Amino acid sequence: MTRDDVLAWLEARRPVSPAALRARLERALAESSPHSPLPAYLAELGRHLLERVASQPDGGRELALDLLAADAFITYAFEAQAEQAVGDLARLTEGLVA
Repeated sequence: MTRDDVLAWLEARRPVSPAALRARLERALAESSPHSPLPAYLAELGRHLLERVASQPDGGRELALDLLAADAFITYAFEAQAEQAVGDLARLTEGLVA
């Protein structure tokens, strides 16, 4: 799967993300390359952003978009997993909390 494939998949989601969130999601995608199946890759992006937010306990509103993007990526990871193989949702969950 390529970055363009991931972008196309995200663009097909409804409702469409607000412009600011979409831009943040695209920036996160630009900072990494897909190297695993879509659900795992999206979960990894979400986890990375969440770790970034958590590493700045004195951060304020400037971290809100990162937090929203983390939430979106995790949500999209579950959506992608449900589309591909709903029976593997538990495995995706285990990977997130490990």
